[in-house]
Amino acid sequence: MTMKLLAKGNTAEIYEYGDNLVCKMFYPNYPAEYIEHEFTNANLAWKLGIRTPKAHEIIKEDNRQGIVFDRVFGEELSTRFFSANEMEKDLLLDRFVGFHEQLMLYHTDEAISYKDFFRMLSSDDETNSKINALEDGNCFIHGDFHLNNVLVDDNNNFVLIDMMNVCKGTKLYDVARTYFLLSYDKSIQAKYLEKMGCSVQDIRPYLDVIQEVRAKELNI
Repeated sequence: MTMKLLAKGNTAEIYEYGDNLVCKMFYPNYPAEYIEHEFTNANLAWKLGIRTPKAHEIIKEDNRQGIVFDRVFGEELSTRFFSANEMEKDLLLDRFVGFHEQLMLYHTDEAISYKDFFRMLSSDDETNSKINALEDGNCFIHGDFHLNNVLVDDNNNFVLIDMMNVCKGTKLYDVARTYFLLSYDKSIQAKYLEKMGCSVQDIRPYLDVIQEVRAKELNI
């Protein structure tokens, strides 16, 4: 492979692909249906008007598949955040929360329901009962909204990436997902929830199910 490697992740590597494109090249044997799923979700987000790189095509290279995206010139929000002083961190967290709130203003009926996503991961009657009791909804849900999945471009705009977990549902589910994903830093986690105007009690039913199905989710 002659493309220039730009970054590495858990499921894929990011390569330069011409002047203004990148290729998210998935590791060998990564399921093709998951790649198609992310490609479809990325196109959905783009059509909704969300600030996200446009997905152009799926390519094959030897025994690997990849998605070609518009290139975003900038850095991960996490890089900027953890090199900032406390005042700057608070301002960036305000923008992070504001960006999340903006995403929740979009609605779609094309994505999978978050409850159906939960059901695919649950084989327990008690957990299924908890899932059934949760609220429905058709808000655009990113499902993996954290500091590594937001880029800050050269114009200082926030850009959303990684659409594998996109679904539709209630806002509180995505708040709970982000709160759960920020658990590595309790201070950031608490500030995020407060700035979102929520309490742990508000998101507890969603957190309970997220925690119950997490082990199986990580093995997908």
